[in-house]
Amino acid sequence: MKSLSLMLVSLVLVAMFSAATYNNTLSGAQTAGLDADGITLNLTASGDLPGMSKVTLQRDGQNVVGGSWRMTILPQNANASSNERGELIGVITGGTLSASAEGTLNSASSVQIVMQGGTGEFGSVTTGNAIMSISANGENPSQLNGTIVLNF
Repeated sequence: MKSLSLMLVSLVLVAMFSAATYNNTLSGAQTAGLDADGITLNLTASGDLPGMSKVTLQRDGQNVVGGSWRMTILPQNANASSNERGELIGVITGGTLSASAEGTLNSASSVQIVMQGGTGEFGSVTTGNAIMSISANGENPSQLNGTIVLNF
């Protein structure tokens, strides 16, 4: 009986603490030129968690040293009348970036996001992480494309 109880407790703990992985592709643009402190991006996500993200990257040279991330998650195949499912909120903790001579973003690589919370369907999210990488389109440098992998 004691071993059955221990097994049940173990299963409950695994269920409570196991994280799921979500893969998305990103597209979008930077909202203004790259300044000495950073850059802001508006991105659209498609994939496991479709929606929209606003990302602010603070930098020191080519190093991403901080920032913020907020993703509004929409239903699959959302249209203009769809309601959001909720939001995920986090902070940027690292990564690298490169910029063009004109002050536009060429790429942001291995951008690390630590999730701090959520709303709506994601209100129970209190921890998690994500890795984001984006780069400018070779034919249209104002267009950004990339990926984000979320774990929570």
